[in-house]
Amino acid sequence: MRLPASWKLQYWDGSAYADVPGTHPVAIDRYNRVTFEAVNTARLRVVLRSGAASVGLLEVKAYA
Repeated sequence: MRLPASWKLQYWDGSAYADVPGTHPVAIDRYNRVTFEAVNTARLRVVLRSGAASVGLLEVKAYA
């Protein structure tokens, strides 16, 4: 599996998905941690942008 060219975390604001502000690192063989102010939401999603090849997501951990 290849690394994405970039990615972002989004949350549902009640009517649409909004970007979580902050830096979204891309590093191989480790968790790419994003820390942000708490949001009240029922949905999170990760948006991956592929580079030269297909990309995928292996695992997501979200802590409250």
